[in-house]
Amino acid sequence: MGGGLAILKAAEDDRIKKVVSWAAISECKTPWGSWDAEKMEAWKQSGVAYTTNSRTNQNMPLRYQLYLNYEQNLQRLDIKNSIKKLNIPILLCHGTLDGSVTVDKARDLKEWQPNAKLFLVESDHVFGRKHPWLESNLPAPMQAVVDKSLEFLNG
Repeated sequence: MGGGLAILKAAEDDRIKKVVSWAAISECKTPWGSWDAEKMEAWKQSGVAYTTNSRTNQNMPLRYQLYLNYEQNLQRLDIKNSIKKLNIPILLCHGTLDGSVTVDKARDLKEWQPNAKLFLVESDHVFGRKHPWLESNLPAPMQAVVDKSLEFLNG
């Protein structure tokens, strides 16, 4: 979610002069968007619910306060509106084989901000990395994203 959050913050803070995103989301979707009223009420009562991270299969806790904060900040969390407002250089890096945040999300961002540069790499969501990374060199897709990012930031 970091790329989407960078876009949101850049729209609020004129100290930010450039944005680089890696596999950015294009909307702030929530796991609770499809929950029924009974599950929402149970969440409110217990204060915590769990959702499974589809990429890592981790059982992730969600505090009810997250829902309240989300509802209070819906306008601030509008990535589409935020990227449209930006008049700074933007680089959108994305893997064409990304199954977590599909490449159409990067294309949406580019459509909403035609001045953004779109850099696509044939790779997954993490550009060929894994945790822990025990190698001395980055995988080729990640190295390409790093190189393009540095070129963009230094240009």
